[in-house]
Amino acid sequence: MNKSKLFFLLIVFLSLHKIVSAQQTIMNDISEDYIARLIAHAEANYPQVKSNQNKINIAQGNIGKAKVSYLDAFTFSYIYQPQGINTLGNISGATTNYSYFNGIQAGIFLNIGTFLEKPYAVKQAKQELEIANNDQNQYYLTITNEVKKRYYTYLQDIASLKLTAQACIDNENIANDIKHKFQKGEETFDNYTKAQSTLTTSYQAKIQAEAALLIAKADLEELLGDKLENIR
Repeated sequence: MNKSKLFFLLIVFLSLHKIVSAQQTIMNDISEDYIARLIAHAEANYPQVKSNQNKINIAQGNIGKAKVSYLDAFTFSYIYQPQGINTLGNISGATTNYSYFNGIQAGIFLNIGTFLEKPYAVKQAKQELEIANNDQNQYYLTITNEVKKRYYTYLQDIASLKLTAQACIDNENIANDIKHKFQKGEETFDNYTKAQSTLTTSYQAKIQAEAALLIAKADLEELLGDKLENIR
């Protein structure tokens, strides 16, 4: 291996060592308090959570309706009997006014079958409320886990972008240095083309890292129902 190749490889090695040392972990960037705020924001804004809460409200209302429906088993009715409307004929052919009741006659009637159905209707309404609450609690667990995963992915992509951005800067410096040496005849064309190729690859990696970060941010904001910048 000639000196120029050795020099090129040494520069690349030092550059990579610098990049790796710059960001070895994302653990220090994780804030449990901030995650809790993100989860609370998602629980307050995500449409599915609101839909589940509406189901709970409807189930609570159905319990009240089921209890009130006990009155469906009772029927109120009345009859108005005017004075002297009934007549009876006797044997001689004469008629005599005769009435057992006069005036308004009212009564309440109970449908036993309907009445006995009501406890089951109330029990069913309570079970539907329990199911709605269980669905909501289950979704809270789901959205908590999903917010955490998307937040961790977001932090990962931030770190990746930092690495690729630093790699671009270092590769630009290396490429420019080799370019100047090549122009002065101090570096080989092979090393010059390798440096340019490495720089192009770095640019492509940076673009991909930027896109990945934007997608991760959008995925997280989808759950939050708001921009990350609005959540402090």
